[in-house]
Amino acid sequence: MSELILSTHESAAVFGRPAAIDLRHAVAGDEGVIVGTVRIDPRHNGPRRSANGGFAAGAIARHVDAGVVTVRLRRPVPLGRSLHVSSDGAYGVRVHHRRRLIAEARRGRLVDGSIPVAPTYEEALAAREAHPLAAVRHLLSDCVVCGPLRTDGMHVTPGPVPGRPEILAAPWLVDSRDAVGGTAPFAAVWAAMDCPSYPAAALRERELALLGTMTGLVERRPRVGERLVVFSWTRERRARRFETSAAIVDEHGAVIARADATWIALRRQGLHRLAGRLS
Repeated sequence: MSELILSTHESAAVFGRPAAIDLRHAVAGDEGVIVGTVRIDPRHNGPRRSANGGFAAGAIARHVDAGVVTVRLRRPVPLGRSLHVSSDGAYGVRVHHRRRLIAEARRGRLVDGSIPVAPTYEEALAAREAHPLAAVRHLLSDCVVCGPLRTDGMHVTPGPVPGRPEILAAPWLVDSRDAVGGTAPFAAVWAAMDCPSYPAAALRERELALLGTMTGLVERRPRVGERLVVFSWTRERRARRFETSAAIVDEHGAVIARADATWIALRRQGLHRLAGRLS
């Protein structure tokens, strides 16, 4: 597996549970009481020069002692840099790069409401084939999660479900490259829900939106070779703000992870719209 240093308390989260903040090992720093570090491997990019939002959020979430965690990404998360994680004094953490606040995390709560009927694995395969940007070079086409041409990627590329365009779906076949002890790491489960949680309308209209907040719950980490379906739906849209939800189901239809996400469409779409070719 590629190096992914997430926490000074690695063992607790290997089995899918967030790692508790242990103040016995904390040290004081300019950002507050430092309790650990996060480092995202350069392979785990979203845009070319920053981390995939789901990988980053999942890595950060492990420092909060809660089953459901909300992570707010304040700035693009740097790749290959040691980021300081400090306690915020209220059961949450802040993440800094030097003195710049990168992200915050705290105990969260998933939105109440029913989950739509999950697509089948075959429908998820068809949805991936229907991804509207599969042949287009754009700002997110090299994403480790959804980049269709990434030979070392996860290939969780979402597209509209046949007959249900409001639902995005993608298959996920867990690869040994993204495994620890035969199962997907905690951060990879969050990452698998990130790209498919993209707003269906924004994808259809080729609008670029960036992940702002992600709230996640991992019931269990999937095994290598498991055939999973990741799907999402949009709960609400207000101007440039989209509220979406995502779920991962296994071959028996059991939900193994859930997430709620807030996506913000960029104001200047003329410069960043998901179309065209980049050098």
